[in-house]
Amino acid sequence: MAEICHRGATTGVPVQSEPGSAVDGPTAIGQGLATFQAIALTLTGSLPVFLTGALAVHVTGELGIGPGGLGLAASLLFATSGVVARPMGALIQARGIRFGYGVAATTGSVSLLTIATAQHYAVLLVAMVLGGVANAMGQPTANMLLTQSVAPRRLGLAMGIKQSYIPVASLLGGLSVPTIAAEFGWRWAMAVAAALCLVIAATGVVSRRAPAVARAAPVGAGRRRLPRRAMLILTVGTGVSAGAATSLGVFLVDSAVDSGVSPAQAGYLLAACSGLSLATRVTLGWAVDRLSGRNLYALVANLLTVTVVGFLLLALGSPAFIVVGALAAYLGWSWTGILHLAIVRDNDGAVATATGYLQTGLALGAALGPISLGVIAESTSYEVAWLATAVIGLAGMVVVRTAERMIRRGVSEDTRPRGRSGAAAR
Repeated sequence: MAEICHRGATTGVPVQSEPGSAVDGPTAIGQGLATFQAIALTLTGSLPVFLTGALAVHVTGELGIGPGGLGLAASLLFATSGVVARPMGALIQARGIRFGYGVAATTGSVSLLTIATAQHYAVLLVAMVLGGVANAMGQPTANMLLTQSVAPRRLGLAMGIKQSYIPVASLLGGLSVPTIAAEFGWRWAMAVAAALCLVIAATGVVSRRAPAVARAAPVGAGRRRLPRRAMLILTVGTGVSAGAATSLGVFLVDSAVDSGVSPAQAGYLLAACSGLSLATRVTLGWAVDRLSGRNLYALVANLLTVTVVGFLLLALGSPAFIVVGALAAYLGWSWTGILHLAIVRDNDGAVATATGYLQTGLALGAALGPISLGVIAESTSYEVAWLATAVIGLAGMVVVRTAERMIRRGVSEDTRPRGRSGAAAR
């Protein structure tokens, strides 16, 4: 089948097109409402792990586990998400946004309620599996919603806001320590979060201006898609980087307390870091909308470098370096919004499917990060664990640089322009 080769939206290099594949513009859904619903949905799949990490001092003490057990629980959520991400992406592409929205948010609520009532470590692990399913469904649903409901010139800002779900989850977790957990107990913090997820599910499904109004593009009806080889290498690199970054939200509070910071102050530190990351993600999204033609994959690699510097500062171990290192690491962790924007722009006809593919690497990488850091910290120290995390993050950055160069140069087995017309054949 003949395909037309044209220049990608994020790199200016050739990506593949299929003729006759017009994509609908934004629907009648308010762009602000769609953006709010997208971040709310992705939040439901991340609260189980990040809220547990923020409340680690309380949860680990009551359930009788250490950093290794906490890391295993967090890793199980991301491992589950990684395993089911691709089939869930295809399912959402076929069944539509309303289906994915309701099921993902409800599953996230059940996960949090299970944690709130857990009396044994095994129950916490079951809850993390449920959270992984919610996470795997939420990401492709939210990306599909945004690309069909937000004007292209504002998609960067919308994606930056949506990808702020990670710092928002960490922010809520950090604030829950001195407010709800300290006054009423950590289980009430989980219960409140579970109720919040149910409200999100209800507003997304019941609202007449809900995401279901958006029309799903038929599978395979896309105009653009990245070559398979470049997508694979990019997925591997960002997956490794996600393994390093995810450990921040899980272990920052416990690590800060271990260095001599009080639990309340550690909670406020997590909240401050989350606020910084949130502001950075939104600002970067706004900026890239106004800098069309920029290489977004190179920007991702640059932000990964900042994260590595943060990890190195955390490895120094003193309270002052913990604060500065955490701020730097969270600042660099803003790369996920730019990555998702680049992927949906360069795979605009099968957004849910492409997101599911990417999410497989991100989630599996995130699964290995916390459990590795937990084991190292428990057997040695947090200083050694953060140093190892910096090495892992550096490796991920190098792989992303390789993928960026491959995409920029158009080196792919799937894209071979022929003649003056630019046609390519498989």
